Amino acid sequence: MLIDRLLFADKTPLVLKKALDFQSERQLLISSNISNIDTPGYQAKDIDFKGALKAALGTGDDLTLRTTHKSHIGPGKDAIQRLKAEPYRERDAAKSNGNNVNIDKEMMKLAENQISYNATVQLMAKRVSTIRAAITENAQA
Repeated sequence: MLIDRLLFADKTPLVLKKALDFQSERQLLISSNISNIDTPGYQAKDIDFKGALKAALGTGDDLTLRTTHKSHIGPGKDAIQRLKAEPYRERDAAKSNGNNVNIDKEMMKLAENQISYNATVQLMAKRVSTIRAAITENAQA
């Protein structure tokens, strides 16, 4: 059925869900970085969702094949489902106490993460709206 493929066969909902998971985790890491700005020896951490997603989908710098039929071999949903947030340490220069948290950079990352989170939520809402319009055969708002 077409509706089954539209709702369940596509990787988009899973990628959007993982994006929200990563963005929530990143929000916690950035908040932790900010709260530890005066902690001696604390090293700022971050998460790279874009890099992790590229690796899971096999769309990094390598040449990949585009699948045009459902029987073609390609990255499956399992690779996306296995994505885990893997924090890494920032390589910024440390202050005299060994702490490398830069408040300006952290506030910029906080704003960027909030914008990304809001955009992802809007994409999910638009997708649901599109599916609802297709099911009810009404024009999309």
